[in-house]
Amino acid sequence: MTPFGQPALFTLEVDVRAPAALDSASMGPVRLVSISGGRVSGALQGRIMAGGTDWQEVRADGTIGIEARYLLELADGARIELQSRGQRGAATGAFWSSIWLRAAAPQWAHLNQAQFLGLGRKVDHCVVIDVFQLPDV
Repeated sequence: MTPFGQPALFTLEVDVRAPAALDSASMGPVRLVSISGGRVSGALQGRIMAGGTDWQEVRADGTIGIEARYLLELADGARIELQSRGQRGAATGAFWSSIWLRAAAPQWAHLNQAQFLGLGRKVDHCVVIDVFQLPDV
């Protein structure tokens, strides 16, 4: 499934550690998932730097609210901040998220005005997110 009939602009393979709950007895309602690295492929090429965090809120109905923030380091050395927010339903392993990118490097400044949608899924030790650029309105 692709939004607006477009292929993914790039794909993130986010290496994650096991969730650490603020309330370890119930594994919720808030838990933190540390990002230990990963890869970026497609129109953006590079790596995901270790040190980012995915905050998850486990809701009473089983839905998980997701807010993540981490850094990409592209093949040319430019660093791009990635922020995302979404939710995963209780009965599914896939999720949609809104993604914002912030780049200081002039060659990537066009990403600052673009809007992105991510389609993610958990795969073994990582989370794979296909990122789509939304069309201009």
